[in-house]
Amino acid sequence: MELFDYYNIELSGKNVVIINRSNLVGKPLYHLMLERDATVTTCHSKTKNLAEQCLGADIVITAVGNRAHFTLTDSMIREGAVVIDVGTSRVNGKLAGDADYDGIIKKASYATPVPGGVGPMTRAMLLRNTVTAASISKGFVTNR
Repeated sequence: MELFDYYNIELSGKNVVIINRSNLVGKPLYHLMLERDATVTTCHSKTKNLAEQCLGADIVITAVGNRAHFTLTDSMIREGAVVIDVGTSRVNGKLAGDADYDGIIKKASYATPVPGGVGPMTRAMLLRNTVTAASISKGFVTNR
């Protein structure tokens, strides 16, 4: 959510496709997007016409994490879409995301790379939350 706020990406009224239904990523994101008035579709391994679902989305968030079984390609996103790649897997010994970044970046208005996108942001937010929790437990005022 911090990425959307930082880059001023409006969520209200947007069609969002989340490719993940886990308790760790997909379900919490679904609720966070709903709180921002997005229209959210959750897709998973049994979703029929996944490419069609993605093509209808303003924002695609993928968190499959198995590049051997799923790759988000440029033919699956519309021009100007926002792509948030949460998935990680190893391809030829290198860290890779779910998205074919070199392909999608030509069409996407914003896209997170792997490595270097959501991972560092996750660590930064964990650190911020740790400092906030410690400050609250000690009675300090935070700038949150």
